[in-house]
Amino acid sequence: MTAQPGLVFGVDPAHYDQHRPAVPELAVEWLLPADSAVVVDVGAGTGHLTRILLERAAKVIAVDPDEQMCGWLRARFPDATVHLGSSEHLPVSTASADAVLTSNAWHWFDPAKAGAEAARCLKPGGVLGVSWHDRGPSDMWLDEVQDVIFSAHNPSRPLNKMKLPEDLPFGPVEKHVIGYEREMTPQEICAMHSTYSAIISLADDEREALLDKLYGHFADRAADRGTPTLGVPFVATLYRTYRLA
Repeated sequence: MTAQPGLVFGVDPAHYDQHRPAVPELAVEWLLPADSAVVVDVGAGTGHLTRILLERAAKVIAVDPDEQMCGWLRARFPDATVHLGSSEHLPVSTASADAVLTSNAWHWFDPAKAGAEAARCLKPGGVLGVSWHDRGPSDMWLDEVQDVIFSAHNPSRPLNKMKLPEDLPFGPVEKHVIGYEREMTPQEICAMHSTYSAIISLADDEREALLDKLYGHFADRAADRGTPTLGVPFVATLYRTYRLA
């Protein structure tokens, strides 16, 4: 598979939606002001964030660069306004949005261009919210698998970090971290790993061999623990900043 890493998720949206743990609602409670009427979800993917936003805002505009994902979003969330688009060219009117949010996607964006476009779309006082939700630090992860996962990422756009150019019209960037643990079977953990872009992009035989090795590793750990599941740490790393007048 040779697709751009950030665009491989649309190959099987149902698999990603089922097996990648969704952003927790507590994250949205911190990111989104209570009185937000118009909210933009950038890089909406399968709608993990969209579905929460629809319960909290009168209008949700879901934007994704993958037409397959847009089709999935339209079918699953008919109450959302879905557009094909990018973080640099949002199909949103100037100064019309109360919030521009993104989950597990900021590292695919050019932060200067995405920040400038968010500033254009936001009303004065509107919030730009960026979040990541992923596995937390643990000795349970195999270095070999970690190396594959992180090989897809541009070191100049690190995960779990947000920094905007100082000349953009935003106030100070605030950070908040939520950690928790979830019990998962070895099969569920392996299925989660199969949703990462670098693993999706492997040749079929390479991906199967890597996931088989991973399953054996987690099955052994569960056997040593004497339980059918393992406690998997997760961390939601959140940033927000408000548009200046």
